Amino acid sequence: MNDGGAAIISAREELLPLDEMVQIAADLTAVPSFTGQETPLAELVRDILVRHDITVSMHEVQPGRFQTIGLLGPSRGTPALMLNGHLDMDPLGRDHPSDPFTARREGDKLYGAGLHNMKSGLAAMIAAAVMVRRSGLTLRRGLLLEFVVGELQGGLGTKHALNAGWTADAAVVPEPYSVRRVITRTAGVHKFAVVVRGVTAHTSRHDEGVDAIAVLRRVLDLLETADLGLRSADFPRLPRLQVASLLAGRGETHDLSGVSYCADKATALVDLRYPPPYEPEDVAKAIDAVLTAARERFPNASITLEQPIDPQFRVGGTDMPPMDMPADTALVRDIADLLPRVSGFVVEETGLALPYSFCGNDTTHLSRAGVECCLFGPRGAGPDTEHHVLISEMRACADTLAALAAVRCG
Repeated sequence: MNDGGAAIISAREELLPLDEMVQIAADLTAVPSFTGQETPLAELVRDILVRHDITVSMHEVQPGRFQTIGLLGPSRGTPALMLNGHLDMDPLGRDHPSDPFTARREGDKLYGAGLHNMKSGLAAMIAAAVMVRRSGLTLRRGLLLEFVVGELQGGLGTKHALNAGWTADAAVVPEPYSVRRVITRTAGVHKFAVVVRGVTAHTSRHDEGVDAIAVLRRVLDLLETADLGLRSADFPRLPRLQVASLLAGRGETHDLSGVSYCADKATALVDLRYPPPYEPEDVAKAIDAVLTAARERFPNASITLEQPIDPQFRVGGTDMPPMDMPADTALVRDIADLLPRVSGFVVEETGLALPYSFCGNDTTHLSRAGVECCLFGPRGAGPDTEHHVLISEMRACADTLAALAAVRCG
């Protein structure tokens, strides 16, 4: 380990007190950042980085939709390390605690909307960068910070950054799978819509219509029971198909009124997880075979597949194939070595970690761009895991990333 890494390890609490890191996480929580609405959070991240004398640029991924890129160290040459996290947050379920955008601390747990996925990871990234800046360490190579939009749309922001030339030798994405795990193998995610168009008819003339809902139900049954292939012994229970959202009604906009008439348009939004070594074209071929059979069974209906999904639904848009990297890369070894030096945690799993490896994330795009990368981020504990993060894990992640930056960039 170089002197910079040792210095940060020994002085980490002085460089960034715990309460300051918790406040960063709380500030991020206070800004809703649902998919497509990330710009206010991107601006907050910009302001925090600028306040700590970190170089920042704002990237317009789509009209009016911005993400934040930060850089510590030299602006020339390829950065040695990237920290990448997504600004967009999951929609809230009915069971979410009240006042979701006000962070609430209970012992080692910090509650708040979006902290689980993945504002706690963003806070760890910011905290690590602040510690490196405050340490006074001169970086020989760059530390790149990417706060991206649209990860929940297949990695839209990360692909935009890669296309703009932003890359690094190695990258850590602090997704919420626990600092006890360093994951390098994940499932692919294929998001698509099945759309059935029928013929509307009044209930008194029901037999004259083609009920789009009735046909869609049977098409989904075919998909769920079909043998799609796409199997791997390392990823049991895959492929896994989840019908997450349903819309039906009359006309192209799924008009919900006029319920005395059968629906003539029904749409299912579907998430399919599949293992390596399969690619998006393999998945598309398997799904098409099922839909071809469905069209033969229901010739009076129009059955189509949309991939990417209509942008109005803010789903998908970019293919997210599996990530399949070795479990013993130098990056994994560095993290496993540093974590117990800065915390009471140790890395217990590397490479494949089920069920967490059923996830899809931006490492797939980074790894396919030649970046050595992994998942390593803070998580909660217990039945309400997705409503909070363990502050101890967030701290351990931040301290490990700061030390890793010092080792790799110093």
